Amino acid sequence: MSHWMKIACLQKQLQLKTTLTGGQSFRWHQREPTVDEFIGVFANCVWILKQNGTELLYRVVGELPYPNANDKDQVSTGAAKKARRVATATSEVNLAEIRLKVPEPDQYAGGGASLLYPQSYYERLLRVYFRLDEDLEKCYQQWNKCHAHFENSTDQFYAVRQLDQDPVENLFSFICSQNNNISRISGLVEKICTHYGERICAYNGTTFYNFPDAGRLASPQVEQHLRQLSFGYRAKYIQKSAEEILAKGDLEWFQKLQQMDYKEAHRELLTLTGIGPKVADCICLMSLGHLQAIPVDTHVFQIARNYLPHLSKCKTVSGKMYGEIGDKFREIYGEKAGWAQTVLFCADLRQFKEKSGEYNSAESKNGKVKR
Repeated sequence: MSHWMKIACLQKQLQLKTTLTGGQSFRWHQREPTVDEFIGVFANCVWILKQNGTELLYRVVGELPYPNANDKDQVSTGAAKKARRVATATSEVNLAEIRLKVPEPDQYAGGGASLLYPQSYYERLLRVYFRLDEDLEKCYQQWNKCHAHFENSTDQFYAVRQLDQDPVENLFSFICSQNNNISRISGLVEKICTHYGERICAYNGTTFYNFPDAGRLASPQVEQHLRQLSFGYRAKYIQKSAEEILAKGDLEWFQKLQQMDYKEAHRELLTLTGIGPKVADCICLMSLGHLQAIPVDTHVFQIARNYLPHLSKCKTVSGKMYGEIGDKFREIYGEKAGWAQTVLFCADLRQFKEKSGEYNSAESKNGKVKR
C-alpha cells in the first residue's frame, strides 16, 4: 500500500466528486459521508483519491501487474534496458494498452518499493483517466460563449471532467445501465467483477476485483448465471455482445473503433446485441475518444429544449429527433460537444442540486440514472 502521492492540479480544473459520481463510472464510492475521499478501481489498481486547492492526492492500496506484461528484471541494467527497447520496437503492441490507455512501464519500481512500478506510471494513468492535459478552464470559457444556457447552468459545476475509461468495462457497464439507477448499476457491475474478474486485494474488509475481459463473459453459461444474479434481460445482452466482440476481434476491434471517425464507430457499436443509439454514444464519448458524441436520453431531451424550442411539443425521442439533438449540440459546442453536454447533464441532475448545504443522494427524483 502506497503513501499519499500528489499531482499538481488546481481545484478549478477538477471537481472530483461530481466527475466520479455523476454517472460516468460506477466503481467509485465516497469512503465516508463526511470525508471527501473516494475509493475506486481502474487500470487494475485500487485507488483512494482526494484533493485540495492545488493538488490531486492519491494512494494505490492494491494492484495487479500490467496485463500480458513482457518479462522484466526487477533491477534493469543499462544493457538490459537497451535490449528491451529494441525488443519492444520489433514486437507486437501490447493490446492491454487499449484498456489501460497507457503503455506498459519500462521497468519495475525495484528497491523494496511498495508499488510495482515507478510513480510516473500511476501519475500518467491519472492524467489520462481525468484528461488532465486539457485546460478545462479554457473549455468552459469557450462553452460560455457558445450559448447562454451553459453559462447560466454551470456555476456549481466549474470543473466536471470527461473520464477516459476502459472501453470493455464502459461497454458492459452501460448495458447494465439500461432502465436502471446508479446504486443498482454499481451493484451489477461489482457482481460482474466479483464473479468473473481477477482479485486485486482486500482493503478495510472489502475485496476488490478488476473488470474481466470479454472472453470471460462470452460463454453460453454466463447468461443463465447472470440471470441468477438478478441481471434480468441484461444477462442475454452481456453474454451475446461479449460473444460478438470476440468474433469481431476483441481488443483489436476496440482499437479500430478508437481509430474510426465518430459516426462510423457509432454505427459499428449498434451491431452488438443490446446496444442502442444512446448506449453507443456513451461508449463513444466515455472510452473511445469521440468527444463529439451526444448520448440522448429523456434527461438530455429535456435539456435540449433550451436549444430546440419546438421539442416542447414532443413527448418522446424519435430516431430522427435523436440525430437532430446531437447535431444541434455539435453545431453549438463543437468538437468537444459531448463533454459540454456531460457538464450540463451533471448540472441539471437532481442529485447534485444543493439542499441545506449538502448534495442529495446520487440519483434523480425517480431513481433513474437517465443515461
